[in-house]
Amino acid sequence: MEEALFHALNSDGGALLDAFSVILSARWFGVVVGTTVLGTILLAGGPRRRELLLAFGLALVFSDTLGAQVLRPLIGRMRPCFALPPGTFRWLAPASDVGSLPSLHAANFFAMAFVTWSTIRGAGLVALGVAAGVAWSRVHVGVHWPSDVLAGAVWGASCATAALWLARWAVGRASSSGRSGK
Repeated sequence: MEEALFHALNSDGGALLDAFSVILSARWFGVVVGTTVLGTILLAGGPRRRELLLAFGLALVFSDTLGAQVLRPLIGRMRPCFALPPGTFRWLAPASDVGSLPSLHAANFFAMAFVTWSTIRGAGLVALGVAAGVAWSRVHVGVHWPSDVLAGAVWGASCATAALWLARWAVGRASSSGRSGK
């Protein structure tokens, strides 16, 4: 069933859709979105600015580092571009021959989206839409299975939730110790 869904999402949608999916999957696009999220936090974070900046950094470290160093080696699932016979799918973007579950593109974008949601709801909705587009693009360009991006979305959201809680705790603790030290 998953292979059928992969082929449906990986099908030729035309040059414009292919170009759009390659852009969404590009590393530079992640840098642009991450910089935009940081700007949103700096401009709209208000009194929670330090907490949200810390949460942003922690969420990405958790999702990317733990995803790459712990989850992927533990699961060891092959990407479709290496698992399927050549010529049976479309491969439009580069991918390294490492585990595919979870999709770290999806995880990182959903982590950023959840932190953005905590900063300002409207921007968070836009960020969630971008994250969903990136998740779709990873299947469309042929480098992830649909369940990889679903797992990545859940992983990223979980990392952001943990990072937001930890940042709130750390900033609150630092503030209370600063007040008691006076």
